Amino acid sequence: MIPRRASRWLVRLAVLAVVVPLIFQWLVAYVVGSDARILPPELLLAKNLLIVTAHPDDECLFFAPSILGVLDRNKRVTGGLLVMSTGNNYGKGDTRKVELTGSCEALGISAERCVALDHPELQDNPKVWWNTGLIEEFVHEHVRKWDIDAIITFDEGGVSGHINHRAVSAAVSHYTATNPQSPIAYTLTTTSTLRKYTFLGDLPYTVLPFLWRITEALSYPAVTAQVHEGATALVANTWHRYILTRRAFAQHDSQYSWDRHLYMVLSRYVWFNDLKRLPHTAADEAFRTAVKV
Repeated sequence: MIPRRASRWLVRLAVLAVVVPLIFQWLVAYVVGSDARILPPELLLAKNLLIVTAHPDDECLFFAPSILGVLDRNKRVTGGLLVMSTGNNYGKGDTRKVELTGSCEALGISAERCVALDHPELQDNPKVWWNTGLIEEFVHEHVRKWDIDAIITFDEGGVSGHINHRAVSAAVSHYTATNPQSPIAYTLTTTSTLRKYTFLGDLPYTVLPFLWRITEALSYPAVTAQVHEGATALVANTWHRYILTRRAFAQHDSQYSWDRHLYMVLSRYVWFNDLKRLPHTAADEAFRTAVKV
């Protein structure tokens, strides 16, 4: 039997484990989320945002807090989604392409800027590394077509480790590193499986690098940020944006299963995103010049 004093401490720790993440979620989602030290000017002031993913439903399973957060806080931005495949691994590509349009609508992205490619070299396959040069060509094409000035995509881990996700990351990273005219790009941080499925439990740990910035934002809001502060971003869903996230995934009826119901509650990626900016000296300098002007 647990001693009374020990049981009290366990209760207190349990309460803290619940309350602290909720407080941080509330702070980032409702209070300081528009501060330039939390959501950098490159995203707050972007005019055309492009999300680059691998398969239909990636946009709501992983990127919804970023999409909704930027579009909600930056009223001048137009969102765009470029999906490298129709997700035809099980022969449902046509269905998933239609479902994607409904998801985009729920996330505030117009059908005209909601594109799923169907190239023979970019077919959904968890065992095939995609042609990154081809991905770069498609990204560049849509950057020019839609006048994109900010990109969000996977990091090198691909969030889930899927080989197609990682190929997309490699392609966008190479594109921004070798093309001086390419826009600023941010990548979504991959975590361990344990951290991925802890609901809001991972948020206090994720917040640590932002803690001083959050404190500053509470003291005096800012519309500009230091260069090093713009290298990372933290975006959290409000309750309304979380409902929109669920509504977006509900459009992917062919992908709905019991484990996805759990995912839409337990995964950190439907509640908050932490982003890292890809190195891009030319774009950084161009952005700073534009802000000064």
